[in-house]
Formats: sequence, C-alpha cells, structure tokens
Amino acid sequence: MNRKSILVVDDDEMTRLLIRQALSANTFRIIEAEDGAEGVALFNELKPDLVLLDVDLPKLNGFEVCKIIRESVQGQDLPVVMITGMDDRQSIEKAYRLGATDFMVKPINWSLIAHHLRYILRASSYFESLKKSERRLEHAQQIAKLGHWELDGTQGRLLLSRQFTKMCSLPGTQFEHGLDYLISLVHPADRLHVKSVLQQALLNGESFDLDVRVKLPNKCLLYVHLQGRRLESCTGSSPVLSGIIQDVTELKKSQQRLIHIAHHDPLTDLPNRILFQQQLERSMQRAKRRNCKVGLLFIDLDRFKNINDSLGHEVGDALLCEVAVRLRGEVRNYDTVARLGGDEFAIILDAIEHAQEAMSFIQRTMALFEQPFYLCNKMLYVEASIGISLYPDNGNNSEELLRNADMAMYQAKHSEQHQFSFYSEDLTEVTIRRWSLENGLRKALENNSFRLVYQPKVEPNTGHISGVEALLRWDRGDKPAVSPSEFIPIAEESGLIIPLGKWVIQQAVGQLWAWQGTACANLTIAVNVSGRQLHSDKFTDYLAAVLEQEGVSATLLEIEITEDYLVPNNREGNCQATLRKLSDLGIKMSIDDFGTGYSCVSQLKNLPISTLKIDKSFVDHIPEDQQDIAIIKSIITLAKNLRLEVVAEGVETAEQLACLRRYGCDLVQGYFYSQPVSADKISELLELHALKYGAH
Repeated sequence: MNRKSILVVDDDEMTRLLIRQALSANTFRIIEAEDGAEGVALFNELKPDLVLLDVDLPKLNGFEVCKIIRESVQGQDLPVVMITGMDDRQSIEKAYRLGATDFMVKPINWSLIAHHLRYILRASSYFESLKKSERRLEHAQQIAKLGHWELDGTQGRLLLSRQFTKMCSLPGTQFEHGLDYLISLVHPADRLHVKSVLQQALLNGESFDLDVRVKLPNKCLLYVHLQGRRLESCTGSSPVLSGIIQDVTELKKSQQRLIHIAHHDPLTDLPNRILFQQQLERSMQRAKRRNCKVGLLFIDLDRFKNINDSLGHEVGDALLCEVAVRLRGEVRNYDTVARLGGDEFAIILDAIEHAQEAMSFIQRTMALFEQPFYLCNKMLYVEASIGISLYPDNGNNSEELLRNADMAMYQAKHSEQHQFSFYSEDLTEVTIRRWSLENGLRKALENNSFRLVYQPKVEPNTGHISGVEALLRWDRGDKPAVSPSEFIPIAEESGLIIPLGKWVIQQAVGQLWAWQGTACANLTIAVNVSGRQLHSDKFTDYLAAVLEQEGVSATLLEIEITEDYLVPNNREGNCQATLRKLSDLGIKMSIDDFGTGYSCVSQLKNLPISTLKIDKSFVDHIPEDQQDIAIIKSIITLAKNLRLEVVAEGVETAEQLACLRRYGCDLVQGYFYSQPVSADKISELLELHALKYGAH
C-alpha cells in the first residue's frame, strides 16, 4: 500500500502527538516540523503529499510558509490545510487568499481528522488527473494549431480558449459584444458572409464549416478553418454557438504553392503552357468585346541545343532564365510572357489596334538579343526567331493562333532575310514537314513500322525492378529518326493516335503474356494514353477485350495520363467515367509529369489514381537546387497524404537517387539504372539487379 506523506508544522509538541496518534501509521507517513523555517526546509527536501500547517509559528508564521509553498513549482497544487482558532475568521480569510486548500478549527475533532485529510487527498488526486488531461489536450491542440470558442447568443459574451487567443495574438479569453468582436477579426472581404453564417446558425441551428481569413492585430493574415453549431438546451436557456478553430495557413500556402507549380515553369517561373492558354483565351475574349486585336509572338532561341551540348545544361538553364528576365522587363504590365517548353517562349500582346504596334514591339524584342549574355563567367551572343500571328486575322481560337505563330516562327528561322515573320496563308516548311510526317505515320501503321522499348521502374532501397514503362519508337529505315515528342502531337491532331494507341496496348498486353512463367512474370507495364483515347466510349471495352483475349491479369497493366486530361471541360464526365471503369477492371492509373501541367489537385481525391510521377525537370537539379527539392517534397507529401505511390523520372546520378530515397520516393526510373531497352533485355536487367542488390 502506497502511504501518503503528511508534513505537520506546529510548534506545540502535544498537538503534533495527538495528530500522530489520530492519523494511523499504516495509512499515513507523518513528518514533523517545530517551526516555519524547518517546515519549509522539510517541504523542499521530502516533497510531502499534504501539509498540515498551524497559523502561529516561530521564525516563519503559517501564512508565510503557505505563501512560500504556493510560489514553488512543486507546491502550486499541493493540498495545504491551515489550523486556526475557532473565532479567528480573519486568519481563515487570509489563509484562503494565500492559497490554502482548507482549514481546521481548534479544538480539532480528532476522530474525524483522518477522514477529512483522506477526502482532501482524494480531491487533490482527482484535480491532478484533471490537470494532466487538460495539459495533454492543450498540448495536442497546440500541435494541431486547434482552439475552441463559445458565443452566447443572448448575452453576447464570447469565450475563447487559450490556444485560440495565442494563435490569434488576442489580449484575453472573454469578450463582451462577442459576435461583433469575432467578426472584427475576420478579413473585411469575408465579414459579411461569416456574419450571415453565424446568425443563421444562432437562428436555425444550422451547423457550419468554412475557411476564413483572419487579420491579426499585428497585421498578419491567417487562414483558419472554422466549425461550429448551436448547442441545444433542454431548459430553454439562451442559444449558444460552440465550435473549433484551426490554423490552416501552412496548408493554404502549400495548396497555393502547388497551384503556382501547376501554372508556372519551374525554371523561369514564367506562366507555363496551360496558364498561357488560359490568358490567351481571356485576351481574345476582351479583344472581341472591344473590337481590337491580340498579337501572339512565338519565340525560339537559335542553336540552343548547341549551347546545351557544348557548354552544359547549367549554362543553358542560366540563358533561359536571363531571356525570361529580359522579355518580362520589356512587356506592359497587362501583357503575358510564358515559357512553353524547351527554348520556346510566347508573348501575348493584349489590346493592340493594328499590326504596326506588334512590329514596334518586335523591334524592341530583337534589340534585347543584340546585347551579349554574361552567364557562368562566359559571354554569349544569342539570336532568336520570332513568329507573329494576330487575332482575329490569323485564327479564331487559341490553338489556331498558336499553331500559326509557330509556323511563322519556323518560316523566320529558315529565312535568310529576317529573324521574324508574320503568319501568312502560304504553306511553310513546317506545314510541309507536318503533312509529310502525318502521311508517314499512316504508312507506318499499315506496315507495322513501330516498336516498343521498355524502361525499368526500380525500388530505390532494394534495386528491385517492379515494373517498366513502354515507350514508342518509329523505325524509318535509312531516314532520320523522329522523336515521339514530334510525331505524337501530329498523331493527336490527325486522329491517328486512336489506332496507334490500340497498337501500343496490344503489344504491351502481348508482352505481358509472353512474360508469364518467366522471371518477368510479376512485372507491370505502364503505357501512355492520350485524351482522345480516354474520351472514347469504346476504349474501356477494347482494353477489357484485349486483356481477356491474351489471358493477362488487369493488375499488371498501368495507364499513364498527363495532368492536362484532368482539366475540367464539357467532356470531364466522360473522362472520369472512363477512369472509374478502368479502375473497376483492376487497372492502375498514374499521372505522368506531375507538376508541369495543370495540376488539378482537387480532382485527385475524386479519381481512382494510384500513382504520381514526378517530372524529370524537377529531378535534374537535385540535390543542389533547393526549390526543386521543396517541390519534390511537397509532391511526395501530397501523394502520401492521399495514399498514392510516387515515381520519379529522369534519375541519372547517385546523388539524385540518394536524395529521392531520403524523402521517401517509392520508385525511380532513368538512365542511372537503364535507358529504354527491348523486351529481351529486361529479363537480363532483372537478373543483373538481382545479383547486384540481392534477390527480392
């Protein structure tokens, strides 16, 4: 049995003897002190569970001892019982003011003293448990940045938790005119809506759940999540609103950062193709209303590939950033400069009256490239080719306007007279090239001139190959190879992507069948699927039929889609329905090049996506580039919170691999492990990695 220790401080030896006899030795351990100073010393040394303290003591009186105990850390909540005379009401009141727990009046009822002290100790134990619970709750709320509030609808009193007031830097926890005070904390633009919500909750008992901006006394802005409802009372008392508040500022900043990532080029921080497309559409709508024009400049740096190859990507990236700075400094504040990819930039000249305005701007833009670029201790002279199209003269929609500006740029690049060209109706070399490639694609489909290569996806911790990505190659015999980045867009525009996509799926599923019974039997194959395929009503049926025909499990096939296909549009429902049908078949789906297109984050929770693929552009400069590291960490955190797998593309160095492994990336692919190879080489790679890293 754990005996409680009681410190008895009394200068009367007889009183101490009677107390010792009244308190059974089997129940309590008695510590005695003859004066106040000795009492304080024994309290500090032995830390008793209760102090029984006489008022009249030598050296230090009982009041002084009580005050010293209460001011110590271990004595703040300790039960202190004062012993005083029966008629000494003044001493009793003073004892309470100094923090005494209770008092006993002389003469003491010795038969009840033990029960009295046990009751006080039990109450102290309950109080200590309650305080521990409160501390744990407050600690949890502090970690979660969570507080609570209560508003009396009749009296108007507002009660706030300490965590709330600390979060919002407020001067207290109770406020009169509480509704008005609470509304005064809200950002002016949100006040009307928040006040209406609170009043409706008081009137109708409607619960509410909303995000609110709070403007603090120090002018800082917080984003908080506010929840509450009316407390129902059986007694018919005044209505009370009660709820919680949580600081979600960091979450909002992360969301805003992801939105920014989705709409901006990670290298130059210029608008990317998606945001550019949106800005162009808005500019065209304004021009139509105002009966004016929009100028679109498509800018391509000459011989940029030579700079990258000879001087390195660091110089190439620095050049792109400096070009972005110069272009941004030249445009008006309502114009738009964007990087569309690679060394391609675009400028939207908003609200111009005639072509001469565009011509004047072009001359200033050309002058920007007459000055040398000082990059990485090197001086470079760089030229650019510019194509110009005008709305509505050269196109009625953004795609047509951009395509015509692109054609004009190619015309300028191959011109011996000018570095710029306005679009004309005449066929350009680009048009001829595209027509030639389209015809070649049709013949290649007829002659089966395509092949698939496969790039492994590897677990970074074990080196185990868990799957591969199928990549399309076009065999043209003696003719120069054409990059998929060039012929795939042409296939998209011409509609050839549908039969080409079917061929890819047929080959990939056939390869899965061929791997059955081999060391590659458990490998998955990921294939890229276009928006045209996703929006085809027959796509799911075709895929299911191919899998059934070949006798291949749907779980071994993965579909990769780009973020662009998640953009809400009038066909969104069909796309979502297709993805859910594919998921029902057991097919996994991943978002390719995540963060480079329109990161439709709100769609991720609604779609059956299993994987996010980090684009190579974010991997290229880690671990040196802290911004890219921050982006990668944000994507991985987002994926983990949504229970999605993360794959990083373009891993080429051990340093990149170590960085991705450290931040919890699930799979990697890139030249560090293997370039895309034929199906026959995959089994060799599987065996090689098994020998190198150990059987998985």
